[in-house]
Amino acid sequence: MFFHNYNSLTRRNFFRGILFGTVASTFSAGCQPAKESDKGHNTFPALDIQIIDRPYDHHRPNGCTVITITSDKWPGNEFGLWLPEVIKIGNKIVWCNWRGEVHQDWERDSEGQLKWIHSSDSLELTSTLTLDHANSCIWYRHIFKNKSDKLLRNLNASTCFHLVNAPQFVSIQGERIWANLDGKWTTTDKVPRHKSEDPRRIAFYKKGVRSERTVKPIGFSMALMPEAAHHPLIIAENFNATASVGIASRNFKMLFNNNDSILRCIHSEPFPIETLRPGETEHLDGVIIFYDGDHHALLKHYENIAVQW
Repeated sequence: MFFHNYNSLTRRNFFRGILFGTVASTFSAGCQPAKESDKGHNTFPALDIQIIDRPYDHHRPNGCTVITITSDKWPGNEFGLWLPEVIKIGNKIVWCNWRGEVHQDWERDSEGQLKWIHSSDSLELTSTLTLDHANSCIWYRHIFKNKSDKLLRNLNASTCFHLVNAPQFVSIQGERIWANLDGKWTTTDKVPRHKSEDPRRIAFYKKGVRSERTVKPIGFSMALMPEAAHHPLIIAENFNATASVGIASRNFKMLFNNNDSILRCIHSEPFPIETLRPGETEHLDGVIIFYDGDHHALLKHYENIAVQW
């Protein structure tokens, strides 16, 4: 992994940075050499990451910091990452990227990771991002430290991986959004979306978390569907199933997909940290994978690299 200086920015991104905010930093990952079994087909696309401030109509009209990911192999597609989108203690939102201070000052630490720190009287959250070019993925971590003299409960940080500017991966009805539901890999257009208050926004709890086979509203026009998720990955394929992206959290609790005109995102969200005593530190982990192949190929790649957890 290496960082470009600002002179390496493309002309388009340079002017976009001026228009929407300061470009914090960029870095790119080279391709992994193809194995003999690949028969000359390189399954690892080169990734380029930039950090900018950008407004989003309706949802983020005042702008927020976004991490963008592009690849020369997939021209015309830009993936977005809000890392995090929300920080919660219990049911209370203590930071989010749609109100208050929404700019994030990302810095590179001595180990080459990108790092952002949010600090309050009771909590310090450090979010890190590591680009793993050898495995064509991004590892991310949210580290919670209790700064208070009281026990903190149910701490979480939501990570949003969005496809709104990646048109070949957008799937309006969920016909190319894959998840393992009730023990079978299927696309989410096969579930009763029409029973949700907003069929564009649906979620699935991990197997064993809920026993009801019902559609249950969970707020902001989203509904929990009756199917149970059996795997932490949720995957978006392109039109021809020749490329896929996926996100997984290490200790996942739920998957969900927003498909309205702005968000169009996929989430794999972990169980919250139940308790954190004064002075203690705990973390939540996730990975985002980019692969030249269909959802089966990405799943196999995930199984190869998940042992690093």
